[in-house]
Amino acid sequence: MPPYDARGEGNRAKRHRAVLIGVERYKGARNDLPAVATNLRLMRDALTARHSGVLGPEDLVVIPADGGSAAAVDPLRVREALTAARDEVTGLLVVYFAGHGIVRPDGSDLNLMFTDSRVTTDRNHPFVDTLSWRDDIMPELRYARADWVVVILDCCFAGNALGAFNPLGGQNFALLTAAAPGVEIPPGDPGTGTEFTAALHRLLTEGVGEPVTFTRIVTGIRVAMAPLKAVDGHPWFPDERRHGDDVVLALAAGEGEGHKPNKLRTLIGKLVARLSAAVSPRRLLHALARRMTRTAALALAGVVALAGLGAWYLLGPPPGGCGSPLELRVLTDPDLRPTVQKAADAYPKRDGDRCRTVSINVYDAKATDAVAAFRSSSLWQEPPASCPSSGDCLRPQRNVGAQPDIWIPAAGSAWQRATAGGSGGGTASAAAGSEKPGAEEPGAEEPAAEESAAEVGKSVVDLDRLGSVAYTPMVLGVPDTMRLPQSLQTDDPLDTIVSALKDAQEVVILRPDPEGTEGALLATGALYAASGSGRESAVEQDIAKALRPMPSTARELMCALADGQPDDVEDRAAVLVPEQTLALFNLSAGVAGRPDCATEALKHRVAHYPSDVPMLDLPFVRVTWAGADRDADVRKAAVEDFYQWLVTDPDAQKRFTDDGFRGVGKGAPAPPEDDSVLRSEDNTTAVREQIPATGEGADTAASLSDTLSRYRGALGAGRVLYLLDNSTSTEAKRVWGGTGGAKELVARSMTSLGAKDSFGVRTTAVDNGESAVDLVKFGQSSRAAAQRTVVGAKTAAFDARIAAGLSEGLKTLRDDLGHTEQPRLLVLVTDGEDLEAVTAEEQKELVEEAGRAPLVRIVTVALRNGACTPGRFGDRLAGASGGRCLDPGDDVAAELAAEVARTGTGDAE
Repeated sequence: MPPYDARGEGNRAKRHRAVLIGVERYKGARNDLPAVATNLRLMRDALTARHSGVLGPEDLVVIPADGGSAAAVDPLRVREALTAARDEVTGLLVVYFAGHGIVRPDGSDLNLMFTDSRVTTDRNHPFVDTLSWRDDIMPELRYARADWVVVILDCCFAGNALGAFNPLGGQNFALLTAAAPGVEIPPGDPGTGTEFTAALHRLLTEGVGEPVTFTRIVTGIRVAMAPLKAVDGHPWFPDERRHGDDVVLALAAGEGEGHKPNKLRTLIGKLVARLSAAVSPRRLLHALARRMTRTAALALAGVVALAGLGAWYLLGPPPGGCGSPLELRVLTDPDLRPTVQKAADAYPKRDGDRCRTVSINVYDAKATDAVAAFRSSSLWQEPPASCPSSGDCLRPQRNVGAQPDIWIPAAGSAWQRATAGGSGGGTASAAAGSEKPGAEEPGAEEPAAEESAAEVGKSVVDLDRLGSVAYTPMVLGVPDTMRLPQSLQTDDPLDTIVSALKDAQEVVILRPDPEGTEGALLATGALYAASGSGRESAVEQDIAKALRPMPSTARELMCALADGQPDDVEDRAAVLVPEQTLALFNLSAGVAGRPDCATEALKHRVAHYPSDVPMLDLPFVRVTWAGADRDADVRKAAVEDFYQWLVTDPDAQKRFTDDGFRGVGKGAPAPPEDDSVLRSEDNTTAVREQIPATGEGADTAASLSDTLSRYRGALGAGRVLYLLDNSTSTEAKRVWGGTGGAKELVARSMTSLGAKDSFGVRTTAVDNGESAVDLVKFGQSSRAAAQRTVVGAKTAAFDARIAAGLSEGLKTLRDDLGHTEQPRLLVLVTDGEDLEAVTAEEQKELVEEAGRAPLVRIVTVALRNGACTPGRFGDRLAGASGGRCLDPGDDVAAELAAEVARTGTGDAE
């Protein structure tokens, strides 16, 4: 069919709009972006050009408005404009953003930044006064009334929005990003705008002979950007996603009607923008003369001859201040991120003019994700062309972040696993835990995450371990109300300490998610050994009963205990955490360094030092990429200089010791200084100055891979039952089929199921007297066949009987009481309409039933907003069962897959 044309006869009477957002001024650490003012002008001109523009001036909403581009931009004002456009536009809706973009350390959740935006250390809510593409913008626009929605993002990490592009089924929606995922872009020139928007303006205004459609722009913008490089030499490749046919963004301009730029002025602008402020007028003239006719060059000579005054006035002030520093990227363990960030911020690498010559960007990723990414490092540069139809695959740019120059894991064991025990690069045969393809048929087997025999990438890195930057031992933090002999504080294995604790009082041993941090993984290995052969299921069941969901880091674990929920866990919990974390949480209120989340409810804890848990030695690893020859020597020197500063400069070491780490001595942990947190009054009796020596052991890499496999299969085969709302309202609301629809969500989440898991799918839209109909009969089934069945399911002309489906689902999952430790999960996917039709009495009974034993976690996926509001039915079911309630504000696909992964054994096989 022909491309959608807002000026076409059938669409002229409709309401069209462009919301143009440009953020030039930033507070805090972010640089201003003066090129944004030109960008807004270029986009206004292109969309409303006399002969080619598809919109009129009255169709534009420009933020900031008449206050000038340097005015503050408030995210609430932007959200209001998007909401109004969603509700009011019936024809073409164009949304354009130019400004700073930022992502989480794992590359997810692109956030658009505004004047007052800032970044915090809160892992759950790291960005303040921003708008999340995934949580705020995409959920708003996917319900737009417009015939066509086109979004253009000109910001760093714009390509990271592609992963959360999920229009409704049948919705016409196109997204154009200035670059690919994980790529940062230059700030542009104030006189000509950013390279991307300037090229976009040319494509929209200089077309002759035929309309300029979205698909033509994609081709043209890629050609225009191909000769250029993004930040750090990355290829500049604008990316896109499109759901629908095509849309006209500029009309055909006849010969003589289109925009005809002044070629001399354009040439001058480009050259001036690219030449340094130090370029002399003579060199500028010679450069121009080589590109112009003699007459044009002579004409310009008069301008250039005016040197310091005339040229400044006519061409604008030369760029001044400091040049762009060399950027080093540091990947670290989540437990280390706050301290490594402090050290990086203090790094004083500046030149004689006090200009920073090296900028250090710190980010973290799950320990298992980092190891898997390095073992298949070529996927950083060449992601898989495609993933399984209903599954996922290893994508380091998304799971970890940009290619690092430096890696600071928590312990050398991570480096061992990443290099397969060697001293150089990674291995070619690793897959990422929850990221690998699953078994397709019952009985099929998969290798464990870090031992996969399926080649998913090859090594293109050298990982050179230069030395340790600090140390901290793993400890068992025991409340000081639990008395143990002092002799048990050092030099005993974990099982001896735990046995003595359990003999004396009721105690639960807690540690963070071993997938998340290296310290938790090391502790888990010793914990399984202490529990006895085959008893890891009992360990994990005890942890799950005491604290759900499992915290990701040691700090989050301590914060959860400080929060006092559930009420009795804090009193009887011994925690396996790094010594430095324990020391900080022992500090009294008002003492510098005490974490913000600490409360008086948190007990003072004494550190016991298991002799069989290796110390965290914070190795500094230089990451060298094959083929990365640009500035290789300069980059290598900068990396080594940063390392030497970290280990030898007292100010650098103080950043670590202030946070409770032990500094670097002669190849070993240095004794705590007098001003160390470890020697504070609160920690005098809690920590030991002399600590036991713990070695990594020759088989640490292999043993930890085994620990991961045991952890993932700890609770045995899972039982998962899906309740799928197939009422006609789901199709009417456009949440049934297509990307992000109910069927696709269920099919995709099945990737986390293994061959030994029991699962089934029931549809809930049935006639009165029925509870649900088996779409996939509950039991051990072919996952691939089940996915095909779900994708092909149809809606039914009945209301969804949610209450009956939940009641019968709980009964089905509990019918085998001989395996009470088996994890059980009930997933309800609904548009929310019939969920709210459950009577108050039915809700009360079901919430009570959800809280009974054996535990069945209930995850409700409500594809319309509101059902997960605190106090509503979905929220109450989650609270009673230890489950979740997911709505469009969440990354539903990823979160649901993660919830199923907690129950299924796909990762363990």
